[in-house]
Amino acid sequence: MKKILLFVLVISFSAGTFAQLATVKQQAKFKTTVAKKMLPVKDPQSNFQGEINPYVANERDQDIVIGNTWYDLQSNSSIDHRIISYEDGTMATVWIRGITPTSYPDRGTGYNYYDGSSWGPAPTERIEPERTGWPTIAKYGENGEIICTHTASSGLLYSWRENKGTGDWNFFYQLGPDGVPGGNGLTWPRMITTGENNDVIHVISALYDYDYEDLYSPILYSRSSDGGETWDPENVILEGMGSDYAAVWGGDNYAWAEPNAGVIAFVAFDGIGDGIIMKSTDGGDSWERVTFYDSPDPFFDGNSGDLPQCGGGDGFNAIAIDDDGVVHVAFGRQIHLDDTPDDDTWSYFPYSDGLVYWNETMPALDTAQIGASILPTDAEWENIPIYQNGQLAAWTQPNGSDTIIDVAYYGASLTSMPQLVIQEDGNIKVFFSGLSVGFDNDTYNFRHIWGRSTEGDNIWSEFTDYTSDVFHIFSECVYPSAAPSNLNGMHHIQYMTDNLPGNSTQPDPPTHDPVNNNIVYLPADLHVGVAEQFENTNFEVSQNMPNPATRETAIVVNTEVMGPVSLTLSNLLGQKVYQVTENANNFGNHTFNLNVSDFDSGIYFYTVQIGEKAITKKMLVQ
Repeated sequence: MKKILLFVLVISFSAGTFAQLATVKQQAKFKTTVAKKMLPVKDPQSNFQGEINPYVANERDQDIVIGNTWYDLQSNSSIDHRIISYEDGTMATVWIRGITPTSYPDRGTGYNYYDGSSWGPAPTERIEPERTGWPTIAKYGENGEIICTHTASSGLLYSWRENKGTGDWNFFYQLGPDGVPGGNGLTWPRMITTGENNDVIHVISALYDYDYEDLYSPILYSRSSDGGETWDPENVILEGMGSDYAAVWGGDNYAWAEPNAGVIAFVAFDGIGDGIIMKSTDGGDSWERVTFYDSPDPFFDGNSGDLPQCGGGDGFNAIAIDDDGVVHVAFGRQIHLDDTPDDDTWSYFPYSDGLVYWNETMPALDTAQIGASILPTDAEWENIPIYQNGQLAAWTQPNGSDTIIDVAYYGASLTSMPQLVIQEDGNIKVFFSGLSVGFDNDTYNFRHIWGRSTEGDNIWSEFTDYTSDVFHIFSECVYPSAAPSNLNGMHHIQYMTDNLPGNSTQPDPPTHDPVNNNIVYLPADLHVGVAEQFENTNFEVSQNMPNPATRETAIVVNTEVMGPVSLTLSNLLGQKVYQVTENANNFGNHTFNLNVSDFDSGIYFYTVQIGEKAITKKMLVQ
């Protein structure tokens, strides 16, 4: 289908502030574009100045570059499992790795492994024997791992090995339904494993651009308990997802939850049709459809022309299952409009703001609860039901007098790309990529990785911007994936970053030319962002001065205890380049004086540890 891009520019005034509003048409249920919106516009001649965003996390470990990619479209919508943590302290992560722009003939899965003490070197080649995309990773067997991707003409490709992090990869394929040429219809897979030894494979994928069983681009489910030798069922449309319920499903707007409490479940929501959970308590033998968003037009296909401006989702969905088997969902809030019949297109507003939260104890949402205001003010939010009910998990945060410049295209809300994690205390942690006011390149605002937690009774913690320090002033941080399980008191996140907002692959023409993107690992403290997070802190660590450092730099530790104080300096690869332990013989300030004149120029991380507590900060060496 031909993609259509239509911009409509509207000039308006709101509260004395000049604002722009643009809408972009998209083609039937697949994101091809969208709209420009009403926001305060910053002086285009001004550069970044003023205070750094106050929501920065002061307690987290260093983020580490673990790989790279020239292919910067990590997902069209929802981000599935890209990083997993194991009980033995190890981790593994995957991403779409492109080496040669712009056709990317060598595109495949980038993989890195954390052995309990350090990450491996950045990979130099893909793991598969042919071009692939959209990897999802899961545990497999007693100590192994499995990765599922899609290929150009051979359906889905599974890469697996008996021992995680080591050994040669083994491969098998899964074709699409009979009659689909070459099996290449299976696209954008999502996978989990279950069973005592994680040997039962469950996969969903889109049969993209095909009419199948009276449904366009359906989502198909398959299950195998013998390593792909047989599938039962195979490539089926689950009851509750067929043509009796929808006209079309979009690509990538679905994701699995980490199995828990004997429950498996996935979310599917294109943003306008019904938002649903498919949930099974018997390992996939039978399924229950749970609706969390009642659509004003469940069979919407972009042709009706009678969809008023209304609140829905942006296709970026997250899902988690708590220890009681209750399913939780988050999605980006987006405003939609279709006022032209029979044009096979519809509009959405890229300045749509808000991240919506829902769980199975709540009634289904609808457009009235989500609201139709594109970028509500604080006063307007207070009148929208999702805010009143504690279901507004996030919205764009102010930063002094700074304002929004413009929004680079992702087809996403200003607060979107969510990840949900069930914490050990049963509360919910949501990570997301959100527009950061005050961080821009004079053309677009940058996105940062943010987090927020529930504190019970629909009360949310303070916002935390995990990438709001001086080293991320010009960083676009997108496509976060959070490990479902906590490890060593930390959440574990993988995200992609470069210094240009938007993609080099979309829209048409793309936002910018290809650049080499870093894949970054970010561990975040379990309780950062929760009210009174520093109540029990017994020491503080200053930013090194001067910073950047050329020869001598000083780090001051203010401690309430006496005893050994260790300082460790690491480079971007996580390699220790300096370590020293000194005794704090008095309460108050203790100073480490470092000579960095022999260090290579670049970014380093210094960690101060007293007892079992550690604080990490960044420094720049010139």
